[in-house]
Amino acid sequence: MVRDVKVLYIVGMGRSGSTLLERMLGAAPGSVNTGELNALFSRVATQDQRCGCGEPFSACPFWTAVGDEAFGGWSSVTGRISHLQPRVVRQRFVPRMVTGMSGTTYRRELDEYLDVHHRLYRAIAAVSGADVVIDASKSTAQLFALRRIDGLDLRVLNLVRDSRGVANSWNKAGIRKPQSLDGATMGTYTPHRVAVLWAALQLESAILGAATPHAARVRYEDLVARPRPTLEGALRDVGLAPAAGALAHVGERSVNLEPSHGLAGSRTRFTAGRIELQLDDAWRSALPAGARRVVTAVTLPQLLGYGYVGLRSRAVPAGAA
Repeated sequence: MVRDVKVLYIVGMGRSGSTLLERMLGAAPGSVNTGELNALFSRVATQDQRCGCGEPFSACPFWTAVGDEAFGGWSSVTGRISHLQPRVVRQRFVPRMVTGMSGTTYRRELDEYLDVHHRLYRAIAAVSGADVVIDASKSTAQLFALRRIDGLDLRVLNLVRDSRGVANSWNKAGIRKPQSLDGATMGTYTPHRVAVLWAALQLESAILGAATPHAARVRYEDLVARPRPTLEGALRDVGLAPAAGALAHVGERSVNLEPSHGLAGSRTRFTAGRIELQLDDAWRSALPAGARRVVTAVTLPQLLGYGYVGLRSRAVPAGAA
């Protein structure tokens, strides 16, 4: 009998530090970080983007072994799943997943999509020898879908960063995608668009957390100011309390990370060694006053609930934005 796969899924808004969090968690014994698995078929494999180890996806020995273990090679599934993904896990399909009120074709395609992901998680665990797979996909639509997989031991970690810091980060243009081999740059959103997305995502994350037996929330500002106790508390809350010494790579204001095989994410994907956690509250001066007021107004209920109103930003690692 195949044992259940433990998956710790990070849900949250992009530009909130999920790559760093995922790598910190994946460096603990018995865990493996995979990056943003929902990007594997849609971008990473089809564009042959670089793995966190530095190799193109097609040349990475880890992902080659995973593809062979799960599917007998990536070529048998990549095209099909990259076609299915926008058909079954888009945000507007969430009500279908929640209520089950969908047509036969949609249910059949969603089941096929989820079967591939279940096999993928099992293969990652088998090839890595890890007990816990860290998935930083962040997407709530993906998470709603994954909850339908029988035999998947799903734990949820909601990562949240001050909405004004997130808005300022998404407002920056010209940031190169480090995993891309063609010099492509990361997308941008206007601050008011980020505010709406941030508020909606946090509402959905709260619903998912309430419906999940093992769920926790981490504020990014706490993670970088008090990294080890923040990680210890979050892991306890999701039922994965770390053993003594498991977080030895996490210091008071720094973390030591080896290269990993995570996919997609921010430029911190390719930073290794000792990473200093440095203050970054650039949004306080860089985000225009009008935009700051709009973002604050739209997200105010959650800013109050999460303790951000009146909060002074603390340590944030260079490159987080």
